[in-house]
Amino acid sequence: MRLNIKYKLFLAILSAHFLMYLAMYSAGYYNFNQGFLDYVSRIEERQVPALVDGLEKYYKENGSWDPLRSDSSRWIGLLRQSIESSSEPIEYASRQLRPKSGFSQNDWYYTSEYSPARPYLHLLDADQSIIFGNPEAFSTAANLNPIMVAGQAVGYLAVTSRQQLSEQADVLFAEQQKNTFLALAIVLVFLSALIAFPAATFLTRPVREVVAGTRALTSGDYTSRIKVRGNDELGQLAVDFNTLALTLEQNRSARQQWIADISHELRTPLAILQGELEAVQDGIRPLNTGTLDSLHNEVTHLNTLVNDLHELSMSDLGALVYEKEQINLSEVIEQSIDMHQPLAAKFNISMNLTIESSHPDKAIFMLGDEDRLMQLFDNLLQNTCRYTDAGGELQIVVKENADYVRIEWFDTAPGVKEADLQHLFDRLYRVEASRNRAKGGSGLGLTICQNIVHAHEGTITASPSPLGGLKLTIIFPRRPNKLPLIRTHD
Repeated sequence: MRLNIKYKLFLAILSAHFLMYLAMYSAGYYNFNQGFLDYVSRIEERQVPALVDGLEKYYKENGSWDPLRSDSSRWIGLLRQSIESSSEPIEYASRQLRPKSGFSQNDWYYTSEYSPARPYLHLLDADQSIIFGNPEAFSTAANLNPIMVAGQAVGYLAVTSRQQLSEQADVLFAEQQKNTFLALAIVLVFLSALIAFPAATFLTRPVREVVAGTRALTSGDYTSRIKVRGNDELGQLAVDFNTLALTLEQNRSARQQWIADISHELRTPLAILQGELEAVQDGIRPLNTGTLDSLHNEVTHLNTLVNDLHELSMSDLGALVYEKEQINLSEVIEQSIDMHQPLAAKFNISMNLTIESSHPDKAIFMLGDEDRLMQLFDNLLQNTCRYTDAGGELQIVVKENADYVRIEWFDTAPGVKEADLQHLFDRLYRVEASRNRAKGGSGLGLTICQNIVHAHEGTITASPSPLGGLKLTIIFPRRPNKLPLIRTHD
């Protein structure tokens, strides 16, 4: 049978309490037995000085132990006389009892095994031979109390410490305490169960909610959320779960939008191609140079879109390889500008490059992939030439310091509305007024540029240009992660 975590936690708490109560019961019962035994022994030893005084008087009066050897009743009488003559109170069962004359022979004071009248006493002579007492109960570890007469030991009163309880009343009392301890332990275990089960239910409630939420996610319900309870690890787990659910929901929406956008982008040139081909087939449009040029333009646009989609998908999958090494960024930008001079001249756009470098030859070194950075600047230059009005201007300013390289990209009108700036790097996004499909772009160029910048651990942001167009700010760290030469995938 499989137990869920609530019952496992309940059993764990209950087991811990049970083991604790068992240890307390065992330690308490053992300490009680030892303590009670010591208590009984102390009661027995309480009257030893009085007994020794009585025995000393007896020996002085009789001159020897011979009368005791021949008559054991005299030993009992001697003990009684010594006890009754004592003025010390006897503590027993939380009461103080003082011996008094007139004790009967059946009084507890003489019949109880832990009374000084019947302790484990042995009378020994000067040679430590037993005069009175049970030889089988005598122990060599007994305490010997010398009986002194005229400065000489004439005998010894041996007191043997009790090793176990033997009187029935003592045993019954100990058993009663044992049963009390056991009943108390059972009650405590029952109370622990009453507390542990609600506690286990309460503690596992967040876990059950996470399990239910996870099942909802696996079934495709990305709107599932769980309540955050507290700031502990389970609360953080709930926060992370909600973040995961939100991310999955956003990714699903983005994927659906992405598919819809791709379908739309592919459908437009295909529809144009199909319409023109059908017009040629039906004889509506002649198959001349103009028609072929139109078909070629649509095929070129379709090919550009497919290539950009392929490159972007490769970037997302991490299949684009970046070979990073120390490169001269100034040379990369200058080469890209030189390559695009004919395109800029076609659109009558002037390009100006300013490099602020600490080197005399204006070199700026950084860690990067030269080919990918060339691709970055090519895309940006094509984007500028495609969307900047004829007769416009492009200004590129490159600055360096010890930690990073900053590239500022200014172009002239048309500009981009504030609401559109934050979406410029979204896939297939276009500003409808000026940067549209008629300009020949796929809507993926800036997204690819952003991926390249991020692969170099840099940032790229868009803002209004002081020249009236768009300003792009790119910041590259000089040595990402302080590594000299790395190979990474975007």
